[in-house]
This record gives sequence, C-alpha cells and structure tokens, in this order.
Amino acid sequence: MDNPFQIKLIIRRVKATTAIEWLKQAWEIFKQYPFVFIQMILLTIVLTFLASLNSITLFVAVLASPFFTAGFYKAVVGVQQQQKIGIDWLFKPFTEPAIRRILILIASVNFLVSVPLVQFREKIHAAIELAQETGVQDPATAWQLILLLAGLLLSTMLFAYAVAIAYFLKEQRISKILQASFLACWRNMAALALFGLLSLGLITLTIPTMLLGLIVVVPVLHIAFFLSFNELFALQVKPQQDGVLEV
Repeated sequence: MDNPFQIKLIIRRVKATTAIEWLKQAWEIFKQYPFVFIQMILLTIVLTFLASLNSITLFVAVLASPFFTAGFYKAVVGVQQQQKIGIDWLFKPFTEPAIRRILILIASVNFLVSVPLVQFREKIHAAIELAQETGVQDPATAWQLILLLAGLLLSTMLFAYAVAIAYFLKEQRISKILQASFLACWRNMAALALFGLLSLGLITLTIPTMLLGLIVVVPVLHIAFFLSFNELFALQVKPQQDGVLEV
C-alpha cells in the first residue's frame, strides 16, 4: 500500500529576543523539579570526572555522553507533559536499542573532530608561550587563532542539536543530522549569540557565590538550550510522496 504523505523537517527562523523566552521558560520548568535537575547535572559531572582519570574509561565516557544528554532532555519533556520525573530518567536512553547506534556514532564523530582541534589549540598555546619568553611574535599565530576559532565554531554548530535530532526526530543518518544542526544554528545565529551572551552573564553572576550558583545556572541553561531545539525544529506533512524524513 502506497504511503500518501511525506514528513519534511522544517527549520524555523526566530527573533533574537526569543533567547530571553527560552531562559524564562527554562526557569519555570526547573522550579518544578529543581533537585532532580541539579542531581542530574552533578551526577553527570562526577561520572565524567571519574572517567577522565583513565584513558580507557575516558573513551567510554565520551560514548556515554550523548545518552546522558538525551536522558536530561527526556526529563525536560517529561515535565512539559506533566509526568513525574526522577534521576533515573538520566539513564533511560541506555535502555533504548533503537537509538544506540546513532548516539554512539555521533559521539565518535564528535571525538574525531575534537582531537585535531585540541592538538591545534595546544600548538598555538605553545607558540604563544614561546613568543612571551623570547619577545618575538610570529605573525602566523594570529591567523592560526582565527582558524582555530572558526574550527571550534563550525564544530559547535554541527553537533549543537545532533543528539536532540537523533533522539526525538528519530533521524538515523549522521550526514542529515549534522546538516540540520548546522542549518538551525546558521539561520538563528542572532538568537543563539544572544543566548550565549545571556548565559555568560548568568555564569558571571555566580562569581560572588564562589561559583556555587552554577548548580542552578547550569541546569537552567541546559533546559533553555533544549527549548531552543523545540522552537527551531518542526515537522510538516507534505502530500503525494513517500513517508521519509528529510532536511
């Protein structure tokens, strides 16, 4: 039997000031289960730190990272749907075999992209330290810094929404996932830039508290970023074509 419709992925453009609404909505969601969200963030940080103490466990942590992210996002959706959530929601994606392959693939590709960027950053750092010791500036260093920043920005845009696209939109093609994430960031650069500035401002406000305020700010920012995903992505039914998901 022929399928009479096509599911087409639409990436919205939003106003820059929409970033403020993301933070407001995130605060309202956070207030409903503050301790659960705080525990999720702290547990993720602790597990990541312990895993970083060994090269083998560090790689396991890299592969597990998208699952924790998906679990946190799933908890946000649970609150939106007025469900009762707990810290165990953080681990729910590990029990879903349908998304294991793509989340592991996202983690692996992200790792492969990050390694040369880290090595390049260390090379530039070494060049800057040498210049400070000798007093001789290498003109190429400035261009290398610009290239590094461009690489970091590109990497961030490619993977910003990758986990959410794979987990909630059920997309299994890594090329389509990265393309959609990049386009969402590119089309909404103003809103995401404002969100970044507001995030930096909130983090700065925690300095008088010896950064203890981060236990509240960090989960709120994570929730707000997921809300941006909800805002930017939509599905539209298009008649007369096979049922596929395309970007």
